[in-house]
Amino acid sequence: MDIYSLLDKRFICSFCGREHYIPIKRIITKKGAISLLSSFLLDLVKGRRVLILSDNITYDVAGKRCEENLKGEYEVTSVILKPESGKRVHAEEKYLPQIFKNAKNQDVLIAVGTGSITDMGKYVSNELKIPLISFPTAPSMNGFTSGVAALLMRGLKITIPVKPALGILIDTRIISSAPLELIKSGFADSLAKSFANTDWKISSMISGDFFCPLPLKITTQAEEKYINKAEELLQRNEKVISYLMEGLSAGGFSIILAGKSSPASGGEHLISHFFDIEANKRKREPFSHHGLQVGLGIIISSTIYERLKGLSSREVERRLRNKKIDYDEEIKSFGKDAPLIKKEFSKKVSILKELPKKLPSLWNEIKEKAFPLVHSSQKIRDSLKKTGCPLCFKEIGVDKSLAYKAIMTSRYIRGRLTILDIASELGILREIAEEFS
Repeated sequence: MDIYSLLDKRFICSFCGREHYIPIKRIITKKGAISLLSSFLLDLVKGRRVLILSDNITYDVAGKRCEENLKGEYEVTSVILKPESGKRVHAEEKYLPQIFKNAKNQDVLIAVGTGSITDMGKYVSNELKIPLISFPTAPSMNGFTSGVAALLMRGLKITIPVKPALGILIDTRIISSAPLELIKSGFADSLAKSFANTDWKISSMISGDFFCPLPLKITTQAEEKYINKAEELLQRNEKVISYLMEGLSAGGFSIILAGKSSPASGGEHLISHFFDIEANKRKREPFSHHGLQVGLGIIISSTIYERLKGLSSREVERRLRNKKIDYDEEIKSFGKDAPLIKKEFSKKVSILKELPKKLPSLWNEIKEKAFPLVHSSQKIRDSLKKTGCPLCFKEIGVDKSLAYKAIMTSRYIRGRLTILDIASELGILREIAEEFS
């Protein structure tokens, strides 16, 4: 399947029977694509008032050239965000007033950057109902094509549904020249899809909620082109990096197809979000790039899946019958954020209460239909190692006590069921937390 053939088309899914629609109009990926910006806008946007959003790093990488390419034909305003503290700009609510002020009365917003700039750009454009054009400066995450924005608000990392970009213009020369840590981050983030989709499938089997196999099929198809090409990625091979970008785009599409972030963000992402929340509490830079933190979360998820494969339905029933978890006590560890965390967690308490009745009878079916979808723990470790991604929490500056807390409590920060919940309810999560901390 050509995933780009799905753009701006309504179609009935042959897998789930529902109508899907990806509202993104156009994606161009080629060397020197930045020179096409003016004609790209002309094809997609009415009006001549353009806001270019970048930060102090991405402005030098591409924002300034975008500005120069449009001046004369468009009324261009540039907002260059600078870090108020720390080394880099992150997707936080403190930057939003400046963006909103400059975005009013604009005809289009161009987000030039990676995850933070893209997410803030998507949020503002959605709120103001103006189109967004995404210009990635690194193949670092899947948000360029997704219909959600991840932001730190009130100290918590939240995911907000937004309208996706109208178009994405990808210059392979620019993304191939990105810092290697960002390329590694995108690679690690892309590996999460089999785990996120499996979490979603298990949740749907237990709750009866909607599930569609198409998101995993398109991400797996894209992944096959680059997953075994670590050396070429590290050598900045433009063709392989364009394949990685295709995989990340497919991850964004999967969110749109599902109407929620489930097929791109499972338990492994909650561990990364936990670290972002913790770094914000400590008023320090994030421990690492989003995707590299996700990679460590994938190691945890893959270990959980392999550990759970060995359990029989009778053992599952016994463990659930004997479980002793004090949710309120574990939530207290979030301190002043506990009330907000408890409110989010409450969304899945009813499902957790049903597990003793439902999970044992579904267990063999889950093992047969869901578990085979994920990569093995060994494959994940090998893939991350070959691309030079972190393999243990210590490598990103996380000590043993924080690693333990992340594994044990990150499940509380989202209201959707993930493999972290299953592992905790079955008494497996504590064993793994002790092993990895």
